[in-house]
Amino acid sequence: MQLAASFADPHAPLATLTGGKGANLAKLTQAGLPVPDGFVVTAEAYSLFERDAAALLEPVDRFPFTDSAALELRCEQLVGQLVSLPVPAAVIAAIREKLPLLALDTPVSVRSSATTEDLGGAAFAGQHDTYLNVLGLDDIVDKVRHCWASLWSGRAVVYRRGSGFTLREARMAVVVQRMAFCDSAGVGFSFNPISGNLREQVFDANHGLGESVVGGEAQIDHFVVEKATGNIVHAAIAEKHEKIVAAGAGTSGTRTVELTGAERTEPCLTAAQVKELSQLLVGVERLYGFPQDIEWGFENGQVRLLQSRPITRIPARWTREESAERFPSVITPLAWALVEDGFHKSLNYSFALMGMPPFHGKWFAMFGHYIYGNQNAVEVYANGAASHLKIASIADIMAALPTLREQYGWVLELPLTWSRDLDHYLIQIGELMSEDLERSSTAEVWDFVKRVRDLGAEYFLPNIAISITQRTLYRVLHGLLQMAAGAEQAPVLFDRLLAYCETKTGAINKELHRFARRIAQLPALVAQLESTDAAEFLRRGGFEPHPALQATFNRFLRDHGHREVEFDPYHPTWIDAPELVVENLKAMLHSHREDPAIKERELKIVMAETESVIVSRVPEDLRFLVREIIRLARVYTSLDDVEHYQTTRLTLPLRKGLKMLGVRLRVLGVIDDPMDVYFAQYEPLDNAVKANNPDVWHALRIQIQAEKAAYLQRRNESPAWESGVPADAAPQDAGIASEGLPAGSGVLKGLAGSPGTASGPVYRVFGSEDFGKFPQGAVLVARTTNPAWTPLFFKAAAVITECGGPLSHGAVTAREIGLPAVMSVRGVLAALENGEVVTVNGTTGQVVRQS
Repeated sequence: MQLAASFADPHAPLATLTGGKGANLAKLTQAGLPVPDGFVVTAEAYSLFERDAAALLEPVDRFPFTDSAALELRCEQLVGQLVSLPVPAAVIAAIREKLPLLALDTPVSVRSSATTEDLGGAAFAGQHDTYLNVLGLDDIVDKVRHCWASLWSGRAVVYRRGSGFTLREARMAVVVQRMAFCDSAGVGFSFNPISGNLREQVFDANHGLGESVVGGEAQIDHFVVEKATGNIVHAAIAEKHEKIVAAGAGTSGTRTVELTGAERTEPCLTAAQVKELSQLLVGVERLYGFPQDIEWGFENGQVRLLQSRPITRIPARWTREESAERFPSVITPLAWALVEDGFHKSLNYSFALMGMPPFHGKWFAMFGHYIYGNQNAVEVYANGAASHLKIASIADIMAALPTLREQYGWVLELPLTWSRDLDHYLIQIGELMSEDLERSSTAEVWDFVKRVRDLGAEYFLPNIAISITQRTLYRVLHGLLQMAAGAEQAPVLFDRLLAYCETKTGAINKELHRFARRIAQLPALVAQLESTDAAEFLRRGGFEPHPALQATFNRFLRDHGHREVEFDPYHPTWIDAPELVVENLKAMLHSHREDPAIKERELKIVMAETESVIVSRVPEDLRFLVREIIRLARVYTSLDDVEHYQTTRLTLPLRKGLKMLGVRLRVLGVIDDPMDVYFAQYEPLDNAVKANNPDVWHALRIQIQAEKAAYLQRRNESPAWESGVPADAAPQDAGIASEGLPAGSGVLKGLAGSPGTASGPVYRVFGSEDFGKFPQGAVLVARTTNPAWTPLFFKAAAVITECGGPLSHGAVTAREIGLPAVMSVRGVLAALENGEVVTVNGTTGQVVRQS
């Protein structure tokens, strides 16, 4: 057993050995940051003590957790018994052996470091004991024992259970560190925890030791700092009454001293010290790739880093930046409630897979039936994911080669494990679709819906990791291309390397294209399709006079009928609205695009030739890695599309269950239209099904009617870009801009999505109801697109979207087909009118209005 480990010990950064605080201090020390010397009495040492205390700890699972006063008393008694036990002799010997690292008779701090604290899941701030200015071996051993016992204080037990840990799950390591006799000290946050501004840092400070700041009982100076420069943005200088300092010479512990004179009112930090702290905190955040909360001090003018831990709560800033592409339109409340929990479970499953801290709170939330993303969380985790693979130079890559497979082996395994688990999911889908709900009670139908939800949540667990990994691989590949060919050529080479990837969307488009070519050989059928509305065409028999075509149509719906047009299952899929497939076929009849199979061959040749050129430009030792990154970028591009395709299979059993539930609620008089069940909120509906009495059903009816009215009103409104900010207050630099020209003229700016230039009349598409009206050669303008929109691309001259970026479906498909595309032109649906002519430059990301 390793009973003690210095901060320099290669095993010390393991939280299972040295606890959260000890592991962080070891990591900071080994990164060369200014941490006072120290060592950790490990969690294995605590295990020896715990073994000796087994009889005392045996009843803890039966403590009175529902009675706070009784629980506090029992814990107080237990702590008293634990501190009376002897420290194992082997542990005392291990401490004695490490003390020379700190110099003889050096005063130390002794601080708890539980294996559950200072991690991403929970901070445990202030829950366990800390002792300052501890002198001599005997005093250190005694304080180690008190730290061990503090694991069982009333507050620590309550916090542990409330954070989801079992009582016996935590073990206690203890940090023993050279005491820093600070002239001023405090805490720092790498973003503003009040406003949520990620570009600011916040420091709280006082004279003396930092305990007066950490404890929250003293007046402190407060500094808000611009992260990029270290300049003070705002300072609130308090009238400070007291400070905490070390006790007198030869005496352990601390004492409180009253402040007098200028020390009470003058800042306890200079501007230069604030800037030094800012730079230190930037370095700590860069080391972890995640926002940090640090404790620091200045000792004789030298900065000391005393602690760092991840910030476990990120203030929300709700915008449409992350959500607008995924959720462009209004969503019914029940549909969102049935997917939201599964999404957030997948989020933390994916973060754990990627070695990132868990996320607390909501990533997406509904406001006014539109979905908004927590943009602060998005930026924090995106930066964290990017920091895990830093591509700065060929030398950096060469140095990282020995650890890459160990760190990122899951990237290789995830496509295989996802494919393995897909079979179980598809079998479960089949079983749900085969269930007969006709004789089921309302409660049984509602249970069916919840089983569909639970299956979706289980299947979806790794799917966000797929999307994040795809984006990360794209960044890495782009970085490699910049090093190999320069910044100017990198985007061109990137597009060529990923010009074609096997996707379900591509396969479906090929099927539709071949189907359309067969129809084109029958002029009378073409004329009938052109002169008849798609729904009316099917009502009149559709393809029935042509048995071979009808068989192809039926097979297509069997295979792909779950394809959604909107995220919300309130809207029909292809199987429920086959006229949408007919509209796609009509769109392809007059497309002048070449056969997808021919285009596919050309793109594959381009990819192969480009890959050979790139690989030849990198050192021999890196060629396998570069080929692997290219291969994985293609694999994850395909997997991201296939994952979405398979996810939408859930829509069929979900619509089946909700349709039957709607029928049941109509019989009960709760709703008039079975589809109105989608306007129920989850909790009221769940409670009503359980209660099953007229008063509760009536209350649900009123709620559904109000929700539906609000939904119908908001459906035709443009949502504000930031929740709480009017829709017309969006900043110009984030969307429509025109080199000083007013909105409504000049140049509209977005992100380059697919290279090339094309001109044509605008046609705005708000939903599937506009598909059949889309004219040949028009510029497709939409809030966003999804794979079901792809056939429109074959009629379009170019594509413009309000949201999404170069990795979105619209951009990827446009590049594959060869259409110019500009993405993320905020407000473009309101700015442009049908029929006006624009020139789309997909290389520069500009849309020029023709005067």
